[in-house]
Amino acid sequence: MPTTAVPDAPAFTLTCPAKDSPDHEVQAIRARGNLPLMIDDRLLAEIAKGDLAESWETAVHLPATALADMSRLAGSRLANVLDDNISSADLTDVVSDAAVLFLLAMRRAGVKSPDDIGPCTLLWDEERRQELILKRA
Repeated sequence: MPTTAVPDAPAFTLTCPAKDSPDHEVQAIRARGNLPLMIDDRLLAEIAKGDLAESWETAVHLPATALADMSRLAGSRLANVLDDNISSADLTDVVSDAAVLFLLAMRRAGVKSPDDIGPCTLLWDEERRQELILKRA
């Protein structure tokens, strides 16, 4: 289960911008029906609607322990890459780990479908190896 204690210095953040974001790139991603995901304020990723639906359906059938294990693995890998040097990282792997962590965290937080994902920020606590989700109205 996601923690409720805000880490002093999160290893990284993942942010799903609001639908009315003034950012033109975010607006373009939303216009294509896809989900924008900002990785640590360094990289704007686009999760395609089909990939989102497929990943969500897979996560629905996983036991809670598997979701937690996968979240810890993706979060730790992402923390390591972002701590080292993102410019030398495989961006496909970075985006994949971020998307996995974000979607699993949404699922674990009780979000019922990908369409219900609202603007929020996920903070990764590397010490506890778990996430905290901050939702915005």
